Amino acid sequence: MAEIKCQEWTLKELAKGLYVFFGPTNVGVAAQKKSSGVTEIYFIDAGEDEGAAKKLYEACQNLFGEISVKAVICTHAHADHIGGAAWLKEKTLCEIWASQAEKSCAETPQIQAQSFYGAFPLPELDVPYFHAPQCFVDRVIFGGQQIKCGGFDFEFLSLPGHSYGMLGILAAASGGKKVFYAGDGIFGRSMLRRFWTPFVVDVKSFKESIEKISKIQADFFVPSHGDVYDEVDELAELNLISTISNEKLIEEILVQPKTHEELLKAFADKSDITLRLSQFMLIGSSLRSYLTYLYKEGRVRWFFNDNKMFWQKAAG
Repeated sequence: MAEIKCQEWTLKELAKGLYVFFGPTNVGVAAQKKSSGVTEIYFIDAGEDEGAAKKLYEACQNLFGEISVKAVICTHAHADHIGGAAWLKEKTLCEIWASQAEKSCAETPQIQAQSFYGAFPLPELDVPYFHAPQCFVDRVIFGGQQIKCGGFDFEFLSLPGHSYGMLGILAAASGGKKVFYAGDGIFGRSMLRRFWTPFVVDVKSFKESIEKISKIQADFFVPSHGDVYDEVDELAELNLISTISNEKLIEEILVQPKTHEELLKAFADKSDITLRLSQFMLIGSSLRSYLTYLYKEGRVRWFFNDNKMFWQKAAG
């Protein structure tokens, strides 16, 4: 499988006017130069914080000259994707686009840290990694919607699983080539090598979204974390393998009853993960999502004993 690898903070053209800005969180850039000499830009996501957004903005200025940012299109509202959106909106007066579910999170960013922790979060979680600056959304986008902006056709696909309202964006350039900006609907190889258990809120939907991505016809596929691919079948298979292997590991651990925290420790030990607070929250939250999925599938059960909730692999 071919991949395009670049150093962080590199702006690379994939198709006519369609770029990827490589960073810890990749950002899509759709840029068209107008007859006035000004280049109109649509960003897909905004980087993880104000510093990343400034680097993105400066990179576009250096490449295009005078620019006019029309909109930031949010794949989803996790802080590492919209942390720079508020700065870009204040700097450029651009619009912010997002799905309805992600609009709620962007405008009430406390929801994110609370969802990871399961309650009012610890002060250590009130940090940019979990809590992006509040950003008001100007336009709500729906899966299946198609919008023509300047010389580009954007098609929006609903990709729930990693978050409830995530969107993937299929962008068609005037030359006919297509770039699919996948958000966190699928993860690159380098990301999965580092984090074999990515964050999920809905395992069933995540698997369905991977299948949906595997059927998309595009010239390039841009995960938000990792390299760019010119085909996606093998990457989709790797993401499914990751998910299914996590399911099976949970079932293996739950041959004997475990509380959630006992399960988390055993899962981390077997995965060679040293838990810090952030991983404790994110992996712990993901494991609860896996347990819900496995419970609905009839593969695990829960029960109470001595005022503790236990999980166990279902008989048969």
